[in-house]
Amino acid sequence: MHQIISMNISEHTLEEFRKGNIEPLYLEIYPSLLRYAERVLGESHAHEAEDCVQEAIYKVYLSRREFNSPMHMRTFMYTCIHNEIISLHRKQEVRYKFQDLQREDMEESLFDNLVLQETLDQLYQAIDALPPHLHEIFEMSFEQGLQNIEIAKLLQVSPETIKKRKAKLVSVLRDQFRDEKNKMLLLYIFLQAIAFD
Repeated sequence: MHQIISMNISEHTLEEFRKGNIEPLYLEIYPSLLRYAERVLGESHAHEAEDCVQEAIYKVYLSRREFNSPMHMRTFMYTCIHNEIISLHRKQEVRYKFQDLQREDMEESLFDNLVLQETLDQLYQAIDALPPHLHEIFEMSFEQGLQNIEIAKLLQVSPETIKKRKAKLVSVLRDQFRDEKNKMLLLYIFLQAIAFD
């Protein structure tokens, strides 16, 4: 249990406060309230003590006509500060958890992007190493987006020949990536995109 710093609220301050004049309250007890909040918050969050005290005073101000004694008001004031500090801790816990999740998502995203880039680099190295007639099919089909019949006309071969060359292209690339278990899904999607019209 935190030790409560002694503070006195005079009858005059209570009366003025109930009328809406908050200056006597600030002059009389504000430093004590601040020290109390700083002590409860601890060194790492002491800088937030002023916000907690201000919010507590505001809540006390809204209820100012309900106080029948300085002690009643003082107890309510400390309760409000205490509740503000608990609320602050809860918000920070939620924020830290959210930041941890964001950090994890960012790390996963970074890792996924690195894996993707590495996969694409390896894939394009394999494509660059293809025999010329298969490399030509890749360029026309995937990079230029031509359909089998269009490629066949340009190369003056049958569409069936283009299908066979595509199948060979897919087979060669699949063989190169057979042991890359983590990358097979990406490669599969890519190969399916170029395999058939």
